[in-house]
Amino acid sequence: MHVVDPAAIASKYLEASRSAVEELGASPMVAGFIATSDPPSIAYANATRQQFSNAGFGYDLRQVKRLELEDAILEANEDPTIHGIFIYFPVFSNQQDDYLRNLVDFKKDIEAGSLYWTRKLYANDRLAIKGDTTRKALLPCTPLAIVKILDEIDEYGSEARPLREKRVTIFNRSEVIGRPLAVMMSNDGATVYSFDEFGPLEFRHAEPFESEITREEALEKSDIIITGVPSEDFRKVNRNEISSDSVCVNFSSVKNFEDDIADYVKTFVPRVGPMTVAMCMRNTIRLFKNFHQES
Repeated sequence: MHVVDPAAIASKYLEASRSAVEELGASPMVAGFIATSDPPSIAYANATRQQFSNAGFGYDLRQVKRLELEDAILEANEDPTIHGIFIYFPVFSNQQDDYLRNLVDFKKDIEAGSLYWTRKLYANDRLAIKGDTTRKALLPCTPLAIVKILDEIDEYGSEARPLREKRVTIFNRSEVIGRPLAVMMSNDGATVYSFDEFGPLEFRHAEPFESEITREEALEKSDIIITGVPSEDFRKVNRNEISSDSVCVNFSSVKNFEDDIADYVKTFVPRVGPMTVAMCMRNTIRLFKNFHQES
C-alpha cells in the first residue's frame, strides 16, 4: 500500500516554474476571479495566489459578484497587462459555467478548459496555432496533473504508447476533465471505460464507442481507477469491486472511495489539487511564450 502526496510531487514542478520565470526575465500576470463568499473556496483561492507569487508570477485575485463575472472576463481579455486568467468554478453550477469558461480568450486560458484547447486535444493537434511549429498547444490542467502524477509514480510507462494493454475506469465525463483525460489516456494506448450519469462509453485510440459494460465489470478489469464525482450520492468504490494491484486516484472534492481503500490497493492518490496548480503555472509560462512575450 502506497498513499501518494501530490504536494510532494508538485514541489518539483513548482521549482521548475520558478526557474522558468527567472529565465523569462519577466513576471507573467494572472488574474484570478472568484465569485463566491464560501470560506473554503476563498481559502483555496488565497493559497493558489500565494503559490503563484512564490514562483515569481504576478497574481491579482479579484472577488466579484457572479453576475459581474462576464464583464470582468471580457475586460481581462482586452487588458494587455494580463497574460493569464483563472476562474474558480463552480460559479452557477450549471451550463452558464461552460459559457463563462469559453468566454476566456484562448491566449489567456491557463486552465486550457475552453473548447479551443479541448478541440486541439481531440484532434491530436500539438500546435497552438496551425502551421506554427514554434508554439506548442496546451493541455487541460487537471487531466495533465493526473497523467503527470501517474508518470512520477512509475504507473504510466515510457514507450511510444505507454499505457498499451492497460485498462482504465474513469467516473466523470465532463468536457473539462473526464473526457479529455479519457482521450489522453486512450491515445497513449489504454482502453478506457468512461462513466457518467448517462452510462458508459469506451475510449480506444482517442475515439469513443458505445458500450454496455457495467460498473462491476469495468472495475474488475481495470488497472487504474480514477474518480471525480462531486456528489455524496455517488456509490463509493470499495475493495470488493477492484483488484489489490490497482492504482486509484480521486480528484473530486468529495471522497469517491471507501475509507479503507488505501489499505488494500497498490497505490492510492487521494487528491490532485496541488498538481493542478502546478500545471496551471506550466500553462501560464507556455501562453506567455506563445503569445505575450514580445509585447
